[in-house]
Parts: sequence; structure tokens; C-alpha cells
Amino acid sequence: MPYTLTRRAKHTIEITAHLDAGAVDHERDGIVRSIRSKANVPGFRPGKAPAAAVRARYADEIQEELKEHLTSLLWREVVDGEENIEPLTNPHIHTLDFATDGAFDFTAELEVRPQYELPELGVLAIPEVSIEVADAEVDGELAKVADEQAVWEPAESEAAEDGMMVEVDLQGVLEGSDDEPYTEEDAQFIIGTDSVPPEVNEAVQGARVGDERTATKILPDDLEDADKAGKTVSYTIKIKSLKRKQLPEIDDDLATTIGLEDLEELRGRITDVLGQQKRGDRRTQWRRFILDHLEEGIDHGELPSSLVQSTVREQLDRYAYTIAMQGVNVDPEKIDWQELAAKAEPAARQEVLDTLILEQLAEAWEVPVPESDVDAYVASEATRLGLPPSEHKANLAAEKKLDRVRHGTRIAATVDEMIRRAGGEVE
Repeated sequence: MPYTLTRRAKHTIEITAHLDAGAVDHERDGIVRSIRSKANVPGFRPGKAPAAAVRARYADEIQEELKEHLTSLLWREVVDGEENIEPLTNPHIHTLDFATDGAFDFTAELEVRPQYELPELGVLAIPEVSIEVADAEVDGELAKVADEQAVWEPAESEAAEDGMMVEVDLQGVLEGSDDEPYTEEDAQFIIGTDSVPPEVNEAVQGARVGDERTATKILPDDLEDADKAGKTVSYTIKIKSLKRKQLPEIDDDLATTIGLEDLEELRGRITDVLGQQKRGDRRTQWRRFILDHLEEGIDHGELPSSLVQSTVREQLDRYAYTIAMQGVNVDPEKIDWQELAAKAEPAARQEVLDTLILEQLAEAWEVPVPESDVDAYVASEATRLGLPPSEHKANLAAEKKLDRVRHGTRIAATVDEMIRRAGGEVE
């Protein structure tokens, strides 16, 4: 069927087709013959009615089937005949009708996958990124391990200062309020930390066990609770106990506390972990640097709208899931989803473009997806979920998610190949 393709903005193409009346009649005759072979027309044996009688009795069915047949015929010709067109969406049909002379007219739009002219990677000088682990970095991590193993010992005879843990009975009174005072018994906090109101931190400085201190705090004017906005809260703070953190020595005993042989093994473990993190960070930096080079000059505003909107929806779904898993009680109707979508869109466009580029490279380089890599990913995820790998893989297949795993594995392999071609190291 003769057709014309016209490229529009955002990788949309318009398909226009016209089939003259004679060709339409030919296709209609084929449909009539098919219906006639099994048609029941009063006065005739099944399958023996004249074509004219079949046309008259089944006129509406013939016309609808003819539209579907011609549309399908056109679609097959476009898909099979245009090697550089990969549809991303179903056609949005604008015209699908027969002219007064019997000819068939069709117009539709659809989004197609972009194909970009990409620069070569061989001439790209990727930045040097050190993956050496310095002794100072290991020492810093050892200090964190020691802090995790610290104990809090009573300091009843000392005065309160930053870094000490204090236990208090707390009472808060809101000015002009008839509500009962806010009270909290045996509240514990570490003096000087950001989680404690600065007014309270200041009030307890130098206090001793048994002392009572007061503090006032002016609430923000833009507080969501309008009845409290801008008002003053007066706190009464009774000091009940003080404790000071005691850090263990960084030695063999610290290592054995966490199940290792000695300090040397602990340093080795930390060095390995930091090395893995640095190699991962280097890969991330190189990935971004190379993609920025490949994407230079590509207009982020001209990406396929369907992919951008789909990615925005995925990001909003992840946001909703995250706040739900954190136990945050938020009324979805009070969330400005349009505002969130607008904020998410730039990152979504970057994600879409990165994926399009990597998918194009994967096809051009014929990057394979070994099933062993897929199985390794599934096994690691199954371990995290506490499931047998075979069961988890079967679940993913049943939920039609296994292809997404294969896609993600291929994209990761493509990033590795991209880095190699740019002169970087991949482990």
C-alpha cells in the first residue's frame, strides 16, 4: 500500500497512506469470499449465497473487517519495509476512513526509537581516578568501628558537656494554650547533636545530675499547625543521669570483638571494602564522563515523550514506596504530585537519554547477555530475599520481570565495554 512517512518533533513520525478505490475493491472481494464461505443467508444453503446477497447482509461487518485488514496490511508494510524505524508506541490514528469514491485514507502518528550519530570513543581521554586506599582512610574507618563498639559509662559526678548522653524528664508548655503540658520521661539524647534543639543543648551545658534547667523555643512562623506557628514553647528539663562514651582501643581485641583474628585482618577487610567502593566510584565517574561526551549536542527536550513520562511515573512510584517503607504516614491526596513530577523530570530525561544511548551501543556492538550473568544477579537478589535462586528466578519469569533483569545485565555489560573502548580498566 503506498504510504508516506513524515518525521515530526520528539521522534514522532506521521504515516499517511492512500489506497485507490480499485485496490480497495480487490481487498474487499477477498473478505467477501471469506465470509461467503460460511455465511447463512435466508433462502440459500450455507456458503452458497451470491456475493451480492452476502455484501448486503453483512455490509457493516465487511466494512469493519476491511478497515482492520487494510490497517494491518499497512502496518506490516511500514514495519517490514523501514529498517530504521522501531516503534515505541502504538499508532495514534487520526484518519481511518473511506473517501466518497471508495478510496481508503489513513493518517496516524507514533513515537519511534531515536538513532543518534555518536562520536568515536577511541580519541576520548578519560580522567585519571585513583583507586589507591590510603592508610588515613583505613584509620578513619577503624575509628568508626571503634565508635560502634563504644560503651556509655556513668559520669554522675561530672558536668554536662557536648558529646555526653543525658537522661532527662522533659516538660513543654505552649504559650496561650489550654492544652495539657507536653511531657516526656526518661528522654535520652546526646548533647550538642543536630537532632536536639539548640535552645535545649545550650540550657543543659554545665548541668549536673539533679539540676533543673529551663529553655524557650520560638516555633517557626510557617509551621503547618497554624495554631502553634510563631508561638513560644517553655521547657523544663530535669537532669536524671549523665554518661560519657568510652571508646575501645584500636587493637587485636577490637578485631576479635567483631569476629576477626586480629587487627591486621580487620585492616585488610577495610582496605578491600574501600577498594571495591573506589573502583565502583571510578566506574560511575567514567560512565558519566563518557556518556556526557556521547550525548554532547543532543537536545534533552526532544526525547520521546512516552519514555520520559514512563520514567517520571517510575520515579514517583519509587518515592511513594520509599516513604511507605519508612513508616511515614502521608495522605496521598495532600501530595502535590504535579510538582513532584516537574522536579523529577530533568533526572528522568537524563535517565532516558543514557538508556537510549547504551541500548544503541549494545545493538551496534552486539553485546551478549550470558545467562550465567543473569543467574548470578538472580542468585544475589535471592540471597537478600532469603529465597532459593531457582524459586526466585521462576517468580521473576512468572511476573514477566526476567526480561528486565536481562536488559539490566546487558546495559551493565555495555557500560563495561564502553569504558574499555575509551581506554579504561574494567574488573
